[in-house]
Amino acid sequence: MLKAEKYRYAPVSVRIEKVIFLSLFTSAFVFFKEPFEAYFHYVIFISLLPFFILKYRFPKLVVQVMLIPFVVGVVNVMGENTDQFSFIKVFGGLLLTLLFYQYVMLYYNFNVRRLFKMYVKWCLWIAVIAWVQQVSYIVGFTWGYDYSWLLNKWGVAPGGILGIRVNSIISEPSGLAVVMMPAVYVAIYNLLRKETFIIDKKQSLIILGALILTSSSTGLIGLVVAFMLASDTLNIRYILIGLAVAIGGGYAAYYNVDEFRSRVDTSIGLWVEEDFRIENTNSSSFVLYNNMHVATENLKEHPIFGTGLGSHESAYEKYSLTNTVVLYDFSFNTKDGNSMLIRLLSETGLLGAGFVLLILFRSFVQKNLNSELNEYRIVSQGLFILIFVTLLRQGNYMLNGFPLIMLMYYYTKKEYVKRKNELLQLENDSEAIKEPE
Repeated sequence: MLKAEKYRYAPVSVRIEKVIFLSLFTSAFVFFKEPFEAYFHYVIFISLLPFFILKYRFPKLVVQVMLIPFVVGVVNVMGENTDQFSFIKVFGGLLLTLLFYQYVMLYYNFNVRRLFKMYVKWCLWIAVIAWVQQVSYIVGFTWGYDYSWLLNKWGVAPGGILGIRVNSIISEPSGLAVVMMPAVYVAIYNLLRKETFIIDKKQSLIILGALILTSSSTGLIGLVVAFMLASDTLNIRYILIGLAVAIGGGYAAYYNVDEFRSRVDTSIGLWVEEDFRIENTNSSSFVLYNNMHVATENLKEHPIFGTGLGSHESAYEKYSLTNTVVLYDFSFNTKDGNSMLIRLLSETGLLGAGFVLLILFRSFVQKNLNSELNEYRIVSQGLFILIFVTLLRQGNYMLNGFPLIMLMYYYTKKEYVKRKNELLQLENDSEAIKEPE
């Protein structure tokens, strides 16, 4: 793996900064959808990759991460468990995306804190657009809330608290909630303390308000987790406040947002009562339930390695409940499993899912009283929440720069440990100097 120190004097162009971050939030536009979805960010990848390759060669980390999925995929293609084109499409897209964002890490000298601060500021602007969208809807300014004239993989989501579920420039309201999670964590962190980090308290309220306007159940889950982590819930007062916020928010959403109430009712009907009546199966809750069933059945036959990248769609055709219990066409999220964890279990087995979960928990940075080290805690926990909710309810490996989020999370822990050891060494050296001869 290439080391940060070797490139610590690499210049960072402001123009390239904007292009790199633009790649994270442009998934609502595609040039075409068949034979694969050609997202706008692929243009950014292909444009900058020659520059990066000449500057940094080929990073070993990408080879190390992608080698086993490549071998497993090839074996499953030969065994006819995976469609050849689906494997090439997913593996190629993931390889390209991971390669690009590893180069981004090299370009920024593995300075994750700097990347995180820019990410949060971009989230603030996206939240502002969400507020513009909501106000425009209230006053009836169509161009201000309907961006389908510009973004062709985007749509207005009616409902929510004030007649529309905002999604800003992201494809779906739940997608907006997911990408804003690091900023949501920072916002809560700021509001619970006297000092502020990256954004001020007014900006923090803008971000939290935008999250609420998504009326996303995924966003509500992330909000509760963010509050628990940011408030250090060993404090009983914060536990009670967190529970009150969660219960109050859930109660208000249940009785005021039809989509949320339907999601709760159908989830109880499916997961608890196993009731497959049409009112329960004709919902997004059934999509998650059905994909979980597909992954479970596929995992029984291929427990260790799964059936390879891009294979969940084939497993869906084989095991979907729409073939047996629910005898009508209801095929949504057949490719991505509606959940990253479900898709990982299906396509990469216990090994792949376990690898991601291992990174998730081993790279987690806890609270530290040292102010410098505490910055790493904020970055780590903000990214942790995004990864956590993605594992629950978003199954696209490459959407909105998810590989960069994973890389930032991984390198945050490495930099934290390195800096912590440096500070301990400085402290030991200082004490040794003070000791009498």
